[in-house]
Amino acid sequence: MSLDFTRLSEKGQVVIPNEMRKRMKLKEGTRFVILGLDDTLVLRKLELSQERLRLKSLLAKSREKARKVGFSQKEIDRLIAASRKVTA
Repeated sequence: MSLDFTRLSEKGQVVIPNEMRKRMKLKEGTRFVILGLDDTLVLRKLELSQERLRLKSLLAKSREKARKVGFSQKEIDRLIAASRKVTA
């Protein structure tokens, strides 16, 4: 465990010290869940499960193939919405 100091910016941003970012392998875009209780904030890094990563990759590949075939983004979104109704 380590201790360091930081401050809140005008935009509501908090800087995580560089040493901690490196040790925890935090990169730009890393997502967190934040818990607030009284005067304490706890950040926990969210990590996607392997299954969720596989599904995310599959969706990206499917979107790319649909674009190559000639579907517009609007048509892709409509097909996704229609398939969700069927599986719901």
